[in-house]
Amino acid sequence: MAKRSSANRTIEVIMLQNDKNLGEKYEIVRVKPIFARNVLFPNKIAILADKEAKNNYAQKMEAAKISREKKAASLEDLFSKIAADNGIEITRKANKDNTLYAKVDENDIVARINEIYGIEVEPHLFKLKKKLNEVGTYPVVFTYNELKREVVVKIIAEVDEKAAKKEEKEEVKEVVKTKEEIRAEREAAKAKEKAEKIAKLKEKYK
Repeated sequence: MAKRSSANRTIEVIMLQNDKNLGEKYEIVRVKPIFARNVLFPNKIAILADKEAKNNYAQKMEAAKISREKKAASLEDLFSKIAADNGIEITRKANKDNTLYAKVDENDIVARINEIYGIEVEPHLFKLKKKLNEVGTYPVVFTYNELKREVVVKIIAEVDEKAAKKEEKEEVKEVVKTKEEIRAEREAAKAKEKAEKIAKLKEKYK
């Protein structure tokens, strides 16, 4: 049997603090030995998950596990509500081509969720490939441990009330102008018809 390459070898560590890229406090995760030695251990971000450490932290790890399970259940409930509402809506100012003046990112999404449902969610749990910069509907991936969901985010153009009123007035003016033009055309047609009749009478009684 071929020996496992040391470059691909990983070790178990117990997280001593939350890290968005690795895991939550008192969670056991696997990392490369060199990363653990040079970064995690010196900065007290994690410790080696050997038998002694697992025994010492057993109670805290069990409590953290229960906490994560409750958090996952709470998130499931949140996503059910969002799905029932057909996604979340975010209103932004946009130009005539529907391009947003201010792009939407993960922070905007969690701020909107908090505003609607009163629940705080970490922005890094949403996985946007790039910031949203146009009006439209977007499926945004959310991952938390084993939980993976897609959240529908709808970006809606903000209505500029002043511009809308101005446009409305212009439409009204256009309608009035059109009526006046129709009336003028009718009167011109009548005048022409009358002039033709008079011309025929004059021709008849010459």
